[in-house]
Amino acid sequence: MKLKCRPEDFRVQERLKVKPGRRGRHSLYRLEKRNWNTLDVIRELEHRHGLKRVARLGLKDRYSLSVQYLSASGRGPDQVIEKDWRVVRVGMLDRPLGREMLAGNRFTVVLRALTENEVETVQSAFPPLARFGVANYYDEQRFGSARAGAGFVAERLIAGHWNGALRLWLATPTEHDDSRERKRRRHFEECWGDWPRCLRAATPESRPALEHLSRHPNDPRGAVRLIPRPLLELFLNAWQSWAWNEVLARVVARACPRVVEERHPFGVLRFWEQPTPAALRYLEKLVIPAPAPDAHSKSDRVMREMTEVLAGRGLELAGLRLKLRLGGLYFKSWDRAAVVVPRNAELSGPEPDDLYPGRSRLTLGFFLPPGSYATIVVKRLMLG
Repeated sequence: MKLKCRPEDFRVQERLKVKPGRRGRHSLYRLEKRNWNTLDVIRELEHRHGLKRVARLGLKDRYSLSVQYLSASGRGPDQVIEKDWRVVRVGMLDRPLGREMLAGNRFTVVLRALTENEVETVQSAFPPLARFGVANYYDEQRFGSARAGAGFVAERLIAGHWNGALRLWLATPTEHDDSRERKRRRHFEECWGDWPRCLRAATPESRPALEHLSRHPNDPRGAVRLIPRPLLELFLNAWQSWAWNEVLARVVARACPRVVEERHPFGVLRFWEQPTPAALRYLEKLVIPAPAPDAHSKSDRVMREMTEVLAGRGLELAGLRLKLRLGGLYFKSWDRAAVVVPRNAELSGPEPDDLYPGRSRLTLGFFLPPGSYATIVVKRLMLG
């Protein structure tokens, strides 16, 4: 099976709970993009086009054809058009976009290069998944700041390894880097410690930290403080999401007598194969908190598993704190349902694959609530 062969093969559209008006203090924009990630578009809007305090609801994959919404302070331009993306003002809001305004996302996904056995696997797995749902894991996109085999920036920050955190962020490659990013990371690795030379490859996000190191080479802690706040929050959330996944995987394994597994660079995802009615009732009602000092669950099983996951990293809930003070930046817990059920799920095909002769393609359509991943639905279907 092949996924995201073309941007049109993975379509995602945000659905809002609010309707824009003609008046307000914030512009609401509809962003259509391909081959760009959301944060890069926002940076372009703020630095090249002068939009102020751009807010977004979610991060959409670079390798998709996506429609999402942004807000900006004041009345901005009617539209901004660049190669592979454009924003169009669709109205005004009284306040900037917030998570409570997002209803969810509608996905249309094309599965390509399928063999006959793979088509049968998806077709047989689709009805029970559409009815009972799937384990609501975060997928690898959530771990963009992590480095397979090298770990998470957040763990370096917890330990106070400031130089290690900076090096992991700037100089350690990921499998998702494009050619420009790979070249930049190689440059940082080759000249690490020669900060004026590193500055030649600085991005808007990394420049303040690298300029600080050029003036104060023995103060990596001060450089960490200059990492943009949204990035620092992403570092923390990425690690918390990974730990949340680990807790759910352990809960599923203990609750269900038969599981199937999907391995990925940061661990293993476990899905129930034939859950007992009691296990399914338990999981459908289960809400798991993200690890943080204030995390709490009514399920003793969840808290035991969380304690063991953290212990495996030499950590404990009460010790999830940063060794530097940045106002408002700390580990905060949030709740997430253990199971998500796709709404209005549809499966069409098979059809001959126009990109892979002799193979077939299937098209999936479904709606997911905020924060759930279409790629997790696909992975579960491919496991049968």
